[in-house]
Amino acid sequence: MATSLRALGILVIVLALGVAGVAAWQLAADTRFPDVVAAYGRHPDHPIFEAEYVLAAARHYGLLAAVAGSLFAGVVFGALLLGLGEVLRRLPPGGGRPVG
Repeated sequence: MATSLRALGILVIVLALGVAGVAAWQLAADTRFPDVVAAYGRHPDHPIFEAEYVLAAARHYGLLAAVAGSLFAGVVFGALLLGLGEVLRRLPPGGGRPVG
């Protein structure tokens, strides 16, 4: 059980880093967002520019949240699984019940 928890913890951390890496790569490749922001800054009252800004901002800030959220949640939950696996590994056989 302890070995499988440690393996699951490592898998969770690796998957979280992978998701964060892909989201960060997409975020860095988002060249449309600065253009949309500049256009919306020139015409803040125009509904078409406002709609384009809302769509571009949702994608941009969603990717930013995916990077931060997957890094935080993946590292925290992976570390919890690794810690639980280590605690279970150190318990004596029989679950720590007193003998006798």
